[in-house]
Amino acid sequence: MVRKLILDTDGGVDDAQALLMMIANDRTPDYITTVFGNVGLDAATRNILTVLAVAGKGDVPVHKGAERPLTQPVIDAKYIHGDDGLGGAPRPAVLPEIAGTDAISFLVSTFRAAAAAGDKVDILMIGPLTNLALALRIAPDIVAGIGQLTIMGATVYGRGNTTPAAEFNIYADPEAAAIVFGAEIEMLVAPWEPCVTHFMTGAEVEAMLAEIPDSPEKQFSTALVEHARRTTVGYGGEDHFRFVDPLAIAAVIEPELVTKTIRASIGVSLAPGITRGMTVVDPSGRLGTPMVTIIEEAKVDRLVALYRASVAYRANAN
Repeated sequence: MVRKLILDTDGGVDDAQALLMMIANDRTPDYITTVFGNVGLDAATRNILTVLAVAGKGDVPVHKGAERPLTQPVIDAKYIHGDDGLGGAPRPAVLPEIAGTDAISFLVSTFRAAAAAGDKVDILMIGPLTNLALALRIAPDIVAGIGQLTIMGATVYGRGNTTPAAEFNIYADPEAAAIVFGAEIEMLVAPWEPCVTHFMTGAEVEAMLAEIPDSPEKQFSTALVEHARRTTVGYGGEDHFRFVDPLAIAAVIEPELVTKTIRASIGVSLAPGITRGMTVVDPSGRLGTPMVTIIEEAKVDRLVALYRASVAYRANAN
């Protein structure tokens, strides 16, 4: 039996691609919670409502969550995702309404209800971990109702994408990450390293797009992937479309596409300075935090197939 699933997201370009992948591959989240991160909370929420409108899934409940980290000032990634967070992609004129403005209380009540019913609810987090950290701080007992927690975030080998040591989702709120990684929850982590090594070339993206009939929905997806490619090239990389948030999504949609993992405990550096937000990955478990599963390799052809379905979703439906 497939468990209910919550998507927690900060509404950037790869978040939009990830949500479209979920919808196109029959794993539409039952609920969505939003958080600050790539852009501010309001923009992130608006972006997720935009994706739901594009995909014709405006009935998915969306709850606004934390607008700032637990202790530090807010950072964002507009320099990567654009000022609007979606790289200027076209938007529908009408967006769905949000379901609520207190995602933390929603998480607490949802996980407690699941535990009381002898059930569990899975959660997939592709932004800063603040919403769940706040829920765990308020109600530690909710771990009894949490099934699998899948996270896009962290690094295994200590080379970050935001600082030399830290990956964005962890660096955006290290204290929240420390709380989450310290919780006794079944956890699957998609770190930054495989997000860099699992990709489509620009030529492969263009060939794929050429095969898909034109539609407003395809135009939306095309704008997202073109922005992602331009950004990678602009920072000195190859013309690649990297599977970042979509890697974590794919591991939930099709777990068997993951071909290599490691088991380790994860600690988060909280001290000010050059290592703040760094994740220390310890296969020996000496850190004392619970052991988690970390993705190292996955089948690129299956990632491509799941992504292609998201680009062609509405064209196929029509």
